[in-house]
Amino acid sequence: MKRADYEKSIERLEEIVEKLEEGNISLDEAMKLFDEGTKLTAGCYDVLQKAEQKIKDISEFDRTEE
Repeated sequence: MKRADYEKSIERLEEIVEKLEEGNISLDEAMKLFDEGTKLTAGCYDVLQKAEQKIKDISEFDRTEE
Protein backbone atom coordinates (compact mmCIF):
# COMPACT_ATOMS: atom_id res chain seq x y z
CA MET A 1 0.00 0.00 0.00
CA LYS A 2 1.41 3.38 -0.99
CA ARG A 3 1.25 6.50 1.16
CA ALA A 4 -1.60 7.92 -0.94
CA ASP A 5 -3.49 4.65 -0.56
CA TYR A 6 -2.87 4.69 3.18
CA GLU A 7 -4.22 8.22 3.45
CA LYS A 8 -7.27 7.32 1.34
CA SER A 9 -7.87 4.31 3.57
CA ILE A 10 -7.76 6.51 6.67
CA GLU A 11 -10.22 8.95 5.08
CA ARG A 12 -12.55 6.08 4.17
CA LEU A 13 -12.30 4.70 7.71
CA GLU A 14 -13.36 8.10 9.05
CA GLU A 15 -16.37 8.09 6.69
CA ILE A 16 -17.31 4.59 7.83
CA VAL A 17 -17.08 5.54 11.50
CA GLU A 18 -19.29 8.58 10.91
CA LYS A 19 -21.93 6.49 9.13
CA LEU A 20 -21.89 3.83 11.82
CA GLU A 21 -22.12 6.42 14.60
CA GLU A 22 -25.10 8.13 12.94
CA GLY A 23 -27.05 4.92 13.14
CA ASN A 24 -29.30 5.80 10.20
CA ILE A 25 -28.40 2.70 8.21
CA SER A 26 -29.73 -0.83 8.04
CA LEU A 27 -28.11 -3.67 9.90
CA ASP A 28 -27.04 -5.18 6.58
CA GLU A 29 -25.35 -1.92 5.52
CA ALA A 30 -23.73 -1.59 8.95
CA MET A 31 -22.28 -5.09 8.64
CA LYS A 32 -20.92 -4.32 5.16
CA LEU A 33 -19.32 -1.11 6.42
CA PHE A 34 -17.89 -2.89 9.44
CA ASP A 35 -16.38 -5.56 7.18
CA GLU A 36 -14.89 -2.91 4.87
CA GLY A 37 -13.52 -1.03 7.87
CA THR A 38 -11.93 -4.17 9.28
CA LYS A 39 -10.14 -4.82 5.97
CA LEU A 40 -8.98 -1.21 5.70
CA THR A 41 -7.72 -1.30 9.28
CA ALA A 42 -5.73 -4.46 8.59
CA GLY A 43 -4.14 -2.87 5.53
CA CYS A 44 -3.23 0.29 7.44
CA TYR A 45 -1.82 -1.74 10.31
CA ASP A 46 0.38 -3.64 7.87
CA VAL A 47 1.73 -0.37 6.44
CA LEU A 48 2.50 0.91 9.94
CA GLN A 49 4.25 -2.34 10.89
CA LYS A 50 6.44 -2.14 7.78
CA ALA A 51 7.29 1.49 8.50
CA GLU A 52 8.19 0.60 12.08
CA GLN A 53 10.45 -2.20 10.86
CA LYS A 54 12.19 0.16 8.43
CA ILE A 55 12.84 2.60 11.25
CA LYS A 56 14.30 -0.20 13.40
CA ASP A 57 16.48 -1.36 10.51
CA ILE A 58 17.76 2.16 9.87
CA SER A 59 18.43 2.68 13.57
CA GLU A 60 20.39 -0.56 13.74
CA PHE A 61 22.35 0.33 10.61
CA ASP A 62 23.25 3.72 12.10
CA ARG A 63 24.54 2.04 15.29
CA THR A 64 26.72 -0.41 13.39
CA GLU A 65 28.39 2.41 11.45
CA GLU A 66 29.59 4.20 14.59
